[in-house]
Amino acid sequence: MYTTIANNEYPLQHFPNGLRDVAQDITDITQAPVELTMGTCLSAMSLASQALVTFQHKDGRRSPVSLYNVIIAESGERKTAVFNLVMKPILEFEKQALKAYSEKVRVYEADLLAWQEINKSILSLIRKNEKKGVDSTRERERLREHYLEKPESPRLPKLIYNDATHEAIVKGLSENIGSAGLVSDEGGGVLNGRAMNNSPLFNQLWDGVPFDVERKNHRLVIDDSRFIILILTQLNELNSFIKKRGERAMGNGFFARCLWSVTTTTQGTRQPSSEAKCDGQYLEEFHQRISELLELTISNVSPKILRFSPDAEKLFSEFQREVENQIVADKSKHNALAGILSKVPENTARLAALIHFFFEMEGDEIDRRVLENIIPVIKYYYNQVVRVLTVRMDKGEEDASLLYQWLLYGPLNQTGICIEVAKTQVRRYAPYQLRDGARLNRALKKLEEYGSISMYKIRNTNGSIQQIIRIHRS
Repeated sequence: MYTTIANNEYPLQHFPNGLRDVAQDITDITQAPVELTMGTCLSAMSLASQALVTFQHKDGRRSPVSLYNVIIAESGERKTAVFNLVMKPILEFEKQALKAYSEKVRVYEADLLAWQEINKSILSLIRKNEKKGVDSTRERERLREHYLEKPESPRLPKLIYNDATHEAIVKGLSENIGSAGLVSDEGGGVLNGRAMNNSPLFNQLWDGVPFDVERKNHRLVIDDSRFIILILTQLNELNSFIKKRGERAMGNGFFARCLWSVTTTTQGTRQPSSEAKCDGQYLEEFHQRISELLELTISNVSPKILRFSPDAEKLFSEFQREVENQIVADKSKHNALAGILSKVPENTARLAALIHFFFEMEGDEIDRRVLENIIPVIKYYYNQVVRVLTVRMDKGEEDASLLYQWLLYGPLNQTGICIEVAKTQVRRYAPYQLRDGARLNRALKKLEEYGSISMYKIRNTNGSIQQIIRIHRS
């Protein structure tokens, strides 16, 4: 088998043997980073399972097992190879299901034509009776019964969206099978594309709660729909997203709902593909399980309800307290971290339920041992997003982010209604590191480039010139 640069941080040992075996098969075939392999596998598992299982919290709330994964991997890390290998059963299932759907549509159209003809004949009888003054009670009752027999159009098994508008996604979830995902191995197109114009929509979908979308001429109801996101992207694409939409995504909670990871490169250590020795047995079993779950999804079975065992529930409560303490410790590192930590327990429960269900563990209660293994995994993903936001972002961008949050919510804007402030005030009261003139000017320049602020000059009564910062709220 191949040996690659080991990622000593990635908690592979905390996953079930079955998933580790699948990851090894994929590594043997692609020699891709483990973070890329595992994140893509978890997303495929989530997409296949999300309509079939629900986690119930101690207080009665229910959560889907839908995961949002963002994996940062540079060019040459074999994102597409891993994506195609892992997602193969999903792509094939959708292709085959589309053929079956086309046949169902033809049957539906024939049934609908027959129904319409019968409908016309009943209406014709009612009109004739009305002209003759004859009672039509019997025909009206027949019309009501006929409408109860109106053929229903088949539901399109649309599982994967790529370069789609948020309107198309909403329409698809409302009219189709209600379980899908925004999935791309070229994530820059998604992050900076049309779908992310409405990141609050994806927050609602992640929450799994019903909601209505009102339009001028129609209304769409999203009820009991399930949605995952998998974005494989490069760091420069992520930085572009942060510049354009990052403040909004951090502020409204989209960032907080995602599991973030940055791959450790395997480039320079790969062996020639001709030396690969892998029968792919575990990957084939993984594919079979995915296909089995997708078949159940389109059969519209009721979801299984999972909950923590008493021992697991006790551990989960302890972990929640630990997370609350972490919020206090990390809030100074980056403004988005408190919100991200607030979603950590939820992602922990989702991942534990997903592992229990996908690997067909016994019973409806998630064992403490499962949760003991999932907690280090979730901690890994949290530490990754800390790095993405505080280490991988250059100082200029970090300063710009800090300054914008201060302008929006700092002591000069406690009422939330201030839209203009003098640059001299910012220089005097901003966070300490921004009181340096050069750093402040760089941060202001970046915020102007992002469209977050604009600046203009005014002349004071004494003839001096003063710069004014106008704050643009996203």
